[in-house]
Amino acid sequence: MRNVLTFLLTVLLYTGMSQNKNVELQLMHYWDNYSFQNPSIFVEGDVILSYFCLLNAASYEVSDESIQTTLSKASNNEKIFSLFIDTYRIYLFNPESYFCDYERYLAVVDYVINDENINKYAKFDFILEKEIIEANRVGELATNFLVYDKIGNIIELHEIKSDYTILFFNNPDCSICEKTKKKLAESEIVNNLIDTGRLKVISIYPGNDFELWESATFPDKWLNGYDKDLTINTQKLYYLLESSTLYLLDKDKRIIKKDVRFDVLEEYLEHL
Repeated sequence: MRNVLTFLLTVLLYTGMSQNKNVELQLMHYWDNYSFQNPSIFVEGDVILSYFCLLNAASYEVSDESIQTTLSKASNNEKIFSLFIDTYRIYLFNPESYFCDYERYLAVVDYVINDENINKYAKFDFILEKEIIEANRVGELATNFLVYDKIGNIIELHEIKSDYTILFFNNPDCSICEKTKKKLAESEIVNNLIDTGRLKVISIYPGNDFELWESATFPDKWLNGYDKDLTINTQKLYYLLESSTLYLLDKDKRIIKKDVRFDVLEEYLEHL
């Protein structure tokens, strides 16, 4: 979504804030002139978008502080507070969002869980979200798994030798999965990295319809595995919020990107 990146650069250039600390200073004062009694700000897309551009450019420490300060100010108005919570969830916890970043969203989750004024029953969803975020966190070692290819060979994640590994969890009869598969298969950046031996792509089907998976076709360059024991889902090795889910791992199988959109993934790979 390069137009969003262009927008971010425009925001930074317009404000004359090319230094990271200046971006963070603007972020911390972003809502200073906003009345936390007026919900109209949420229909002004550019205001919200520019905020998340700045949030995305800031360090995690500063973005956490911005989020928690903002929620604290909004907490005196239930409607405004709910609107901020929903907006953070849409931008930071939705895998389809360009700004999806579970680590940043964790500040929202922790704020709600730790707020004694919020009913404990209203916290259930946030407790589950925290569990999802803390499973296979960015920077941590990806959980190992075993899958089988079409001739019965075992593919073990931690035994794969490559500088980078893409995990592509998918369902063969999912239209979004097909679109993602096509983008991966046709990406010049992805194919160049595969051809030079720096990248491996593993397609994983975590479902239970073996015949459906067996009839599907995937690029010969990829590893293609079937979780015949259904351990990925039943043992919650990975929380798959979407049928089509992408992870990027480094050579040690530590997670670089989690639940990442293809365009964001490709932009990262382009600069390797």
